[in-house]
Amino acid sequence: MRGNQLFIGLISEGSTDNRFLFSVIKRTIDEIIFEYGGATEIYIEEIKKDVGKPFIKQIIDANKNYHKESFINILLIHNDSDYQDDSRVLSDKFLPLMNEIKLVADELVCKEIIPIIPIYMIEAWMLADIDLFLNEISSNKDKSELKLNGDPESFKDPKEKIKKALQIINQEKPKKRRKDLQINELYQLIGQKVEISKLLNLNSFKKFHDNLCDSLNKFNFIYKR
Repeated sequence: MRGNQLFIGLISEGSTDNRFLFSVIKRTIDEIIFEYGGATEIYIEEIKKDVGKPFIKQIIDANKNYHKESFINILLIHNDSDYQDDSRVLSDKFLPLMNEIKLVADELVCKEIIPIIPIYMIEAWMLADIDLFLNEISSNKDKSELKLNGDPESFKDPKEKIKKALQIINQEKPKKRRKDLQINELYQLIGQKVEISKLLNLNSFKKFHDNLCDSLNKFNFIYKR
């Protein structure tokens, strides 16, 4: 396959989500291309949105504004489900967005959109490799002691679970040496190190991965039979 340039746009819910997702997305694409062949230069660009607008207008306006200056092949949009599956976010946000995007002139926006919808919250993805997580927080306690055992996608508030785990390990440190570890420090660290194979054990990530494969195949960045 000849060399190509792949331009990815990313709109995430917040800056900490962005820190986690950038490396995960880049490494996911690298692995997909390695598996199916190809030599592609990958560029990922954060696309800013106006949070004061409704969701559909946020995305379309951000999409248009970026396309005035540059170009993307695929637009990834992150939105936590805040629910036990992705049904509400798909029906309330993404399906109406897709319908609205169809009405916009092709040259004004990227129409190849892939949702990134972690179940409940993106922090569940941060717990996909619990051994990595425990290593990064330098804890001698196991996942049961930190109340992190179980399927991360079953945690209704994985962010709060992580915060409580950090409280436990921070309290163990001698007061004179204590520098409390905060959750904000973990997003980029774990995003850079978590194995894609571990993330693929989560249904929501597998769905994103499969959709990404389909798009890359559609545009001939990979050849998947």
